[in-house]
Order: sequence, then structure tokens, then C-alpha cells
Amino acid sequence: MRLRKFRVRAYRCIHDSGEITVGDLAAFVGRNESGKTTILQALTMLNKDETLSALDLCDEMAEDLKKEIRLVEGEFELNTSESNMIKEKFLDLPPIKKIKLFRTNKKPEVQYEFENIKISESTDREINSWENFSKRILEFLDTIPNHLRIQINTKFFEDPPPVNQSKFDSALAEFNNQFHVIAMQDPKVIEEWEKIYSKPENQFSNLLSGGNEKSALENFIANQLHPRFVYFSDYKKIYGNINLNEYIREEKGERRESIEYIEDFDKAESVRNLFYLAELNINELEEVKNSPSRCIKLLNAASNRLTRKLNPAWKGDPIHVELRYNPGNIMSVVISDVHRDGTVTNTGLLNRRAEGFKWTFSFIVNFAAETQRAELKEAILLLDEPARNLHPTQQMGISDLLKNLAGSNQVLYATHSPFMIFDYTPGNLLVVELDKRKHLSRIFYDYWNADDKTLTPILYGLSRGLVESIVDREIGRNSRPVIIVETMSDSMYLNSFDKFLQDPNISMNPLNVVAAFNKNAVLPLAIFYRNHGYNTFILLDNTEESKQISSQLTSNDFNPIQTIFFEKDGKTIESIEDYVVLEDYLYAVNQTYEIKLRNEGYSSLTPEEVMSKKKKGVLENLKTIWDEHQDDDWGEFENEDITRYICEKIALGETDFLSDKTKDQIRSLYRLIAERIRQYQNAAVKTEFDKLQKPQK
Repeated sequence: MRLRKFRVRAYRCIHDSGEITVGDLAAFVGRNESGKTTILQALTMLNKDETLSALDLCDEMAEDLKKEIRLVEGEFELNTSESNMIKEKFLDLPPIKKIKLFRTNKKPEVQYEFENIKISESTDREINSWENFSKRILEFLDTIPNHLRIQINTKFFEDPPPVNQSKFDSALAEFNNQFHVIAMQDPKVIEEWEKIYSKPENQFSNLLSGGNEKSALENFIANQLHPRFVYFSDYKKIYGNINLNEYIREEKGERRESIEYIEDFDKAESVRNLFYLAELNINELEEVKNSPSRCIKLLNAASNRLTRKLNPAWKGDPIHVELRYNPGNIMSVVISDVHRDGTVTNTGLLNRRAEGFKWTFSFIVNFAAETQRAELKEAILLLDEPARNLHPTQQMGISDLLKNLAGSNQVLYATHSPFMIFDYTPGNLLVVELDKRKHLSRIFYDYWNADDKTLTPILYGLSRGLVESIVDREIGRNSRPVIIVETMSDSMYLNSFDKFLQDPNISMNPLNVVAAFNKNAVLPLAIFYRNHGYNTFILLDNTEESKQISSQLTSNDFNPIQTIFFEKDGKTIESIEDYVVLEDYLYAVNQTYEIKLRNEGYSSLTPEEVMSKKKKGVLENLKTIWDEHQDDDWGEFENEDITRYICEKIALGETDFLSDKTKDQIRSLYRLIAERIRQYQNAAVKTEFDKLQKPQK
């Protein structure tokens, strides 16, 4: 049975999630405290044995909660086998392919709903249920002679139904023997009893539970098909040495008083999971610990089992786990690296490994144990941050584990990591946002409409194809030249003015503009592109930091032709903004800040006022003016705001403020870039020609 849609209302911080569609392997992405964990925990309320606390109800919806509302509801799709199981028991019903489960604030149990299927709620003697079976037996007993009737113990038929086939067979066989002994003098009574006793429909496996068709169907689903939600949260780390005396005390519930109340389960849970995977019985260890040979044999077998179960989820070189018993009733967890050639290195206590290694090891132990202990099959697994603290390589290992589990289970998990997102199909990727004013969690099925900051890990994940293209040499060799710029502003200007000028002689079409994350990213990004076959050029401003980048590029075998500094009329200029005539640029500045700083005494800046600061470029001059107005709450000058204003006006065709001189100066930048590309290509061709001309030895 798979969850296909769900809705959560009035549960903790969630007012109403709306109806959400989910797939078999669905990720919930959202910022901290957006409600991801709450959603997963709300779904556990659909477990039949879960209890609802008053603290789970949303305080802000007290008025709504005065009436009965559905707190959590889920629509489930039955597979063919499950649908056939119901059909075999309820021949008169049409095929049931969907079931809705829901829990309300007024009734403690999970309820069922069968859409578009009419199911009788009237008492039905034809239903082959325990209740009707018991009633038929009691009615038969009322027909036999009273002197026999008063001797027969009918408690078995008056109690709730037995829990399994074995208890049913045992109790019914005992009653049958009792009946034969009491009625042995009356063959006619025994004959009538045998007709009832021998009927195949009266076998326990064929009996339903419920006095009418609807209750029988609900009870059958509850006992045979009710979905299981299994929630996994944070786990305690396993360390190198385990004090078995403390562990045994914890197992017995003899916990010491603590200054802090801990809601999460104690660290003994992780040790218990470790021993479970190793199939190590602590009582058996207690029996053999004083016999070294028997103790070593027991622990070697446990260590091998543990290693065998952990390695499938472990990425990188395999590990070997060894459990050692030490004096003082201490169990040590020793880890070794096992290399492909069979050599074993780096043997030592787990607590000597890095924190990330310990967390990864502990997570896999806990997760593997919990899933194996539950014998998960056709369950719905709810995982809260399953890849927390893991290196991306290990995160991908956990994602493989989830994919494997999703074969026979449905997996819903919360994550912040782009490396844990591997399915971008709507329904398999959901975004959770919190409206802080209303304290209302919203879930986006169409996740692309969510807030940009919430989408950050998704966007990084979506860009993995771009990363892979950088390191694919075949793509690099067959791609247009790449020009790497220092800022997003540089990229916006180059692309916008290229579209605006529409000059075929200097068009940027042959180029692929790539914005570095910041100045420090320029050098490694350029090296990555160059090393993977791209013709790579770097556009730099004339700051001291950029000049250092240029020197580092030269040291890393870049041709000086590939590094382009901003220049105008043969003279260096500070930044790309200096290609824009000062009056044109100030128009954009004044239009932007006249609105932003209207209440802060801002007045339009003039070219003379800006030039009077005598700095190297327009940006430095403007930043100086803003520094002088710190007490006026002008804040910092953000040149990217101006970039966006200019580029937006270009996109809208509202460019009257841009003079012909600005256009000509921008054209000169394109000509400079195009000339450098030609020079480099000619130099490359000459180098190849010279190689061919070398005499053969």
C-alpha cells in the first residue's frame, strides 16, 4: 500500500498543508524550522497504534478544533495483490483500489473511508465474522437440552476473538473435546455440532471481525493491510569504548539522574543496535567473558557479521569492524581500512577517527539495525535529515541505500543537501516554507514557485549537470570560448549590452560568460575549465587583488593573452562600470537611491560631486560618498543594485538615458575581448604548426 496524497491540518505549526501528492521516494526540502520534521511526524499519526497528544494540536486553531476536523489524512493506492486479498473476503464488493485513512481530534483511532463504494453498515448475519460465528455457536447451544447446556463453558465465544490461528485451534479443540464428553449420551446433539465444527468457513483464517460489512472490512484492513509509518530521527554516536556495566544498567532501566531532561532515546540505543547487527547476545557474552578462547571465538563471529552487514552502505574502501573485550568489562570497537589489493591499514579505535567518520558509522549502524529489526517490507519510511554531517560521497552512499529500500518500501525524507536530491519529479521533491507571521507551514508541489533561498539546495542539485560538463573534456574541446568574470555584475553587463547593441561585428555569441562566486574563485575556476579542454579567458578589473590573480594565472601556465584587464583608450580603468559615461551611470544611481533613501535626506548626485572624491573609479568614488553619510543611515553602496536597474531598462527597451558614447565605450570592450581570442587562437595554431615542422629524429 503506497501513500499517494496527504493533508495535515491543525497539527503543531501546520495550519493546513493542502493536498500534497507524493511519489515512492520523496524529499522534503526547506530551511530550518520550516516544518519538515512536523510533516513527517504528523504522518506517523496514521499508524493504528499511535496516540495523539493535546500538545500536538495547533494552539492558533483553537476555534477550529472545537469541532471535529481531520488532523491527518492520507490517500493510499493498493497494489493488485492487496486488492485481491480484499476481494477474496468480500465477494459482493467491487474492486477496492484506493483507501483513505484519517485521524481526527475527537476520535482516538484511525478511521477509514472508501470513496465511491457503497458498504453496508447494517447488521449482516451473512458476514463470515468472528461475531457471527460466535453468535451461531451460542444460538446452537441454546437449542440443546438444558441439562447439557448448563455444563458447557462458553467463555471462549463470549470473549474477544483470539489473536492467531494457534490460539483459535487450541481453544476450539478444547471446547470440542469438552462438548463430546458432556454430550456423549446424545448422538443427535453431537451430530448437529459436528456439522458446525467441520464447516471450512469456520476456520480461523476465514473468519472476519465485525458485525456488519463495513466494520468487517475495516477490521480486515486494520489487521492485514494497514500501512506502517516508521520514523527515523537523530542517532547518538558510537564511540570506541563501551562500558558494558553502564549499558546493562541502561538496559534494565536503571538510569542515573541527570541535570538535563532528555526527550530523545539514550546512547544505549545505538549500542543495542550495534549488538543487534552483530547478533551478539550480551548474556551469552557474560557467560564466556572469563574464557579467552570462547570469548574470542564469539566476538570474531559477531565482528564478521557486523562487517558484512555494514559494507553495502559504506562508500569508498571497505572497512572491517572488530569487537574486542577488555578488562573492566569494556567492549572496544576497532576499525580497519581494507584496500582493493587486500591489504589492511589504519587499524585503531573508532574514537580516533574523524567526527564525520564516527557519525557516518553510527548512522549506518542505527539505520541498518532499525530497518532490519522491523523487517521492513511495504512500509513507509520517514527519515529526518538522514545525511546530516556526511561528506557528499557518503551522502551519495546513503542515497543509494534509500533507493534500495524504496524498492519494497516508500521513503519520505527531509534534507538540506543537494547531494541527497536525486529525483526532480513533482511529488518526489517537495518544498516546505514557513510563513513566520502566521506561523504557517506551506508545502509546494510545484517547488519552482517557492522562495529562492529555500530553493538553494535544489538549484545546486539541478546544476550538477553543469559541474559534470566542466570536467568532461569532450564537451570542453567542442565548446565556445569561456570568459570568466569576477562578479555577477560583470556577467549581467556583458550579456545585456550584447543583446542591446546587436552589432554582428562584435557580438558576444562566440563566448560563454561564466561568473565566479567571488574573486577568490576566479583562479581555481579558470584552471578547472582550462584543464578540461575549454578555451578559457579571464576578464579582470584593475584592483591589487585582481593583479595578484593575474600573476597566479601566469604561474599556472596561462598565456598572458588569456588574461584581459579593463581598459579604455589605451588606459586601464578600475571596473566595467567605468565604461558607462558618468552622467549615464549617475542617472541609474539617482533613480535607484532617490526611492530607497527618500526618508534619509538623499539628493541627486552630480558628476562634479562624484569626481571631487578623486578615487580610481566611479565605484570607489561612490563608496566614499556613502561612507561619509554613515550617520544618515544610507547604509552601503550596492553596485549590483545599479547593475540590475540598467540591465532591466535594457530588457524593457527603456534606454534613452544611455548615450552614444556609452555604447561606443562598451563596444570597445567587446572588440578587446574578440581581439584577444583571435590572438590566442592564432598562437595556438602556430604552436601546432611548429610541432609538425620539427625534424623527425
